Amino acid sequence: MRSFLRSVGAVAVCLVAGSAFANSTGINGRSGKQSGLSCTASGCHSGGSGTPTVTLEGPTALTAGQTGQYSLTITGGPGVKAGMNVAVDGATLTAGTGTKLMSGELTHSLPKAFANGSARFDFSLVAPATNGTYKVFAAGNSVNGDNNQGGDAHANATLDVVVTGGSDPVTPDDTKDEGGCSVATSGAPAALIAVFVALAARRRRQSRQG
Repeated sequence: MRSFLRSVGAVAVCLVAGSAFANSTGINGRSGKQSGLSCTASGCHSGGSGTPTVTLEGPTALTAGQTGQYSLTITGGPGVKAGMNVAVDGATLTAGTGTKLMSGELTHSLPKAFANGSARFDFSLVAPATNGTYKVFAAGNSVNGDNNQGGDAHANATLDVVVTGGSDPVTPDDTKDEGGCSVATSGAPAALIAVFVALAARRRRQSRQG
């Protein structure tokens, strides 16, 4: 019986450790764009001493089709290794060194070691052809590197990017013709009839006088 319990305990430890280790090559859906999902809420990372600071840096204004260079920096927290997830609606993300695309989002390809108290991931964003404000969502994970779910912490950041020089977004009202022309000419048939009646009456008078 004791041997069985020891085996069960060993399996449980492996599962807990595996939940964190399984995401060491990246995960998507934790950027903060999806409400209620985060590195902590996923059950893979929790209990770290100190919350890290996550910052997004890069141009806040782009012209349509322009490529902007951005960086996500994680500072503080357990501070041994770092991971990330970045997402944005409507724009195209391109992976940089140490990152990869996963279902249209960016994540780390491997945990990045902290250097001088921080870890940085670079990436690029291609502005879409439609004008508007596009929000970049980012999550940064600061972990202790022991491949267990405990002792890790994360934080989120966002950055608004304004795109100009492209086409304006189409709204439903822009595609509808409310019949302005028909309203303006709705009285035309009656007016023409009145003109014809007046001309006919005039001709009758002229013929009588002649």
